[in-house]
Amino acid sequence: MFKIKVEMSNAVLKTYRVECNHGSKYFSDCDKASAYYEYLQAQKLDAELWVVMLYYDAEGELVKGVQKLLSAESGDGIADLT
Repeated sequence: MFKIKVEMSNAVLKTYRVECNHGSKYFSDCDKASAYYEYLQAQKLDAELWVVMLYYDAEGELVKGVQKLLSAESGDGIADLT
């Protein structure tokens, strides 16, 4: 995973990850992540859209990471979880 320097204490960093069989891309903006996800769908590629929450303590150390699948598409059909 990527390393991020967090200046605030007790911060929560929210990012979006689009996974595909050609790799993953991270986005800070939901609209841009959704647009890239839709682009991959149009290319008939298997893709998943995730939201990733990273929780930091008062010292700025990563203490927890949570991810939730928002939407997925495969060759078998679409599984939309939103």
